[in-house]
Amino acid sequence: MKKKLVFASVLLLCVAVISCGSKKESAASIAQKWCDLNAKVYKANDESAKEAAEMVRKKFENDIEAKYKGDETFRMELQKEVEKCEAASEGNKN
Repeated sequence: MKKKLVFASVLLLCVAVISCGSKKESAASIAQKWCDLNAKVYKANDESAKEAAEMVRKKFENDIEAKYKGDETFRMELQKEVEKCEAASEGNKN
């Protein structure tokens, strides 16, 4: 249990550090971070680890959505980049 708590805390800290950056990131770099977080959800060994990974991914999504709320062009570009890596992050080779 303690190991899972430490894992979740480290993931949250990583996301916090990433989201606090002041430079504008590219759609590809944001999509890659999302896909990395998505892969952790699908690779989780048990339900509690999966829930922790989902929370981290959801927080990242909310942070990015808030940061780029008014930039619809960038959000469309981001969606296209996510589609490129989403299947692989879920373990599909297609």
